[in-house]
Amino acid sequence: MRMAWVEVRRDGAVASVTLNRPPVNALDEQFLRQIESAVAQLENDDSVRAVVFRSAIPGIFVAGADIKAFQQLETTQAAIGAFHDCFNRIERLPKPTVAAVSGHALGGGCEFALACDFRLMIDDGKSTIGLPEVSLGIFPGAGGTQRLPRIVGRARALDIIVHGKRLKAPEAAAIGLVNEAVPPGGFEERVMAYAAQLAQGPTRALAVAKANVLRAFEVPLEQGLEAEARDFLAIVGTDDAQEGVRAFLEKRQPTFRGR
Repeated sequence: MRMAWVEVRRDGAVASVTLNRPPVNALDEQFLRQIESAVAQLENDDSVRAVVFRSAIPGIFVAGADIKAFQQLETTQAAIGAFHDCFNRIERLPKPTVAAVSGHALGGGCEFALACDFRLMIDDGKSTIGLPEVSLGIFPGAGGTQRLPRIVGRARALDIIVHGKRLKAPEAAAIGLVNEAVPPGGFEERVMAYAAQLAQGPTRALAVAKANVLRAFEVPLEQGLEAEARDFLAIVGTDDAQEGVRAFLEKRQPTFRGR
């Protein structure tokens, strides 16, 4: 599937969503709507069991928002709405998501990566990830102040946001902002292997586990435990759960089929 700046390709059970809006994948309302449309089509595609978001532009993942959108209040409101709609949809996608951060991921680009479940970043000595909005007299408004503290903790999030820090891959990996810092030579191979391993998992169980983790930040503990128990009982009866139990008892690796 191809749109003006977004292409979706499948490699087995892994779908790759490639962003290609030269020169730097600047995010505006139109671009975000295209990304959201691609995600919406993947939501109910049972043949897709993991999703990778990547860039076609060398040295750039997403360099940030299209700043022109913030020159007037009316366009700013529309842009913020588009950011939230798109990133929330990515975050709630009922299958694992991986951001292949192959270059700079700044501002809205970092917020995009934060909406994904996992982040693999190229360790090329140049690429950076961060939220430098304070240099423009603003602050992260597309989820950065909410998602970053949940990932790295309050103190580190404040340090990054207030100082407008841009971190290279080893620094970002050291604080858990990215899951892995990967050398340039094997970056694409590692991303696809990482996603392929996720795609081999029990798809429905992973989707429900993800939903429950997200819920943990939204409801009191008692409500979360009730929902977790209800969802657990629903998953126990799935084919993959039965396969997992059989494999454990038979001392072999399970073969999950996503159902």
